[in-house]
Amino acid sequence: MEEQKTCPYCGTFLDKQGKHYSCSFCVMALRQDEVQTGHQRLPVRRLTTVLDVHLSKTTPELMKLSTFELLGLLKLARKERREMYELLQTFRQINAADKKAGMKEEEQFSGSCYQAITRKVFVLENLLRQRLGYVPRQVTAEALDTYLEHIEKDKTGPMIIRSSHCRKQESS
Repeated sequence: MEEQKTCPYCGTFLDKQGKHYSCSFCVMALRQDEVQTGHQRLPVRRLTTVLDVHLSKTTPELMKLSTFELLGLLKLARKERREMYELLQTFRQINAADKKAGMKEEEQFSGSCYQAITRKVFVLENLLRQRLGYVPRQVTAEALDTYLEHIEKDKTGPMIIRSSHCRKQESS
């Protein structure tokens, strides 16, 4: 017999309604991939490695990433933006010093790359602002390690209310 489906937010048993499940306590519909069994909580999705290729993802794709992944990407994007700004400044200085240097195209290309990575930084900052309530000033390796430690020490036990324990307390 299949174990009864439970809400990942409150642990209540769910009612199946077509393709979705319904939680009477949370008053919400849940997709099959959100539903848990045994009163378990939603697992925390995280990668320990974030690659710069993830920076090419669209905003809807970025929205699906975990907060940890977004923090790692923000760190990478800010570094890339800083490097692109320095390159842009170098081309500007070369072109200002020598009008015949012919590096205008390189300056324009660097400028467009700088604008693109700056916009990606804005997207990542705003996604994190939605989740955390603020935009991190700086994302350090230590901050990411601390974040991972908090994930590892997170509450993972089932969400069960023990009614026999409640009755004992009431009779005392």
